[in-house]
Amino acid sequence: MSPQPGTPQAPIPQAPTPQAPSPQRRPDASMTLITSMLERPLDPGYAAAAERREEAGLPRATGLRSPALIVFAVVIGVLVGIAAIQLRGGETTRQRTKASLIQRIESQQKIVDTRAAQAGALRSEIAALDAETLRDVSESLAQDVERLSLVAGAVPVRGPGFVVTVDDAPTTDEGGTNSDPRAEAASTDGKVIARDLQILTNSLWEAGAEAVAVNGQRLTSTASIRFAGEAILVDYRPLKRPYVISAIGDPGSMPATFADGNGGTYLSTLKSSFGIRVETKVSREITIPASATLGTRAATVADKVEGASTPPSEGESP
Repeated sequence: MSPQPGTPQAPIPQAPTPQAPSPQRRPDASMTLITSMLERPLDPGYAAAAERREEAGLPRATGLRSPALIVFAVVIGVLVGIAAIQLRGGETTRQRTKASLIQRIESQQKIVDTRAAQAGALRSEIAALDAETLRDVSESLAQDVERLSLVAGAVPVRGPGFVVTVDDAPTTDEGGTNSDPRAEAASTDGKVIARDLQILTNSLWEAGAEAVAVNGQRLTSTASIRFAGEAILVDYRPLKRPYVISAIGDPGSMPATFADGNGGTYLSTLKSSFGIRVETKVSREITIPASATLGTRAATVADKVEGASTPPSEGESP
């Protein structure tokens, strides 16, 4: 049966046209620069130059075969060797110079210590002669001078007392987290500084000490504890570690008073917070030498009358 004219006809379905498969994307497509460097490590310009050399009958490269390069490498090696020998020799010379200076300083320091001991012995002998002369004038004057000499540090003293030894921490990197009792000074954790010795000696005076010395250096009303660089000085004499503070006084009351006061608290803080090595002990007998810096600047003639009340001399400490 034929379709009627003017009647719409349904479209005839057609088979789909086959499409060519798309090429698969390379995994390293996003790394073109690295890929090109791996695939073509030699620059095209260098490659073209090498090809031209081959066409001309020459080797591709002459860098490692050049006699000039070999000579240059040998010269550089010799210069480096000479420089190394010179540097090593200079270091050895510096070490020898440093050792020589240290030896000279230690030698001179021993001489100074020996002469200081001799001066102390002579000073004690002079004080004994002065006391004997004063007894011929007045016994009361001799006793007053002896008492004042003891207080001023002009004569050595001996008796029971208390000894405090402090030293730098074994390693300066170990620091504590407690409050810094040395907040007013520069932070030098793990090292004993001049301010530490000042606080400890003042605390010993407050605890009842009658005479105090640091490493054998007598402290008087004119003495000072200060620092010069990293060295600690007492009356301009450098001290060596460890620092031994000797105090003559009542061994029954002075240690307890010191421990209960500012000195004990400060010492405990140095030990726990900064690792400062601390040692305290009570000694039955301590000898403290006379001060090496005391001297008489002015004197007046005394009346040689028995029982005179005017002192025979007036002295000032430097």
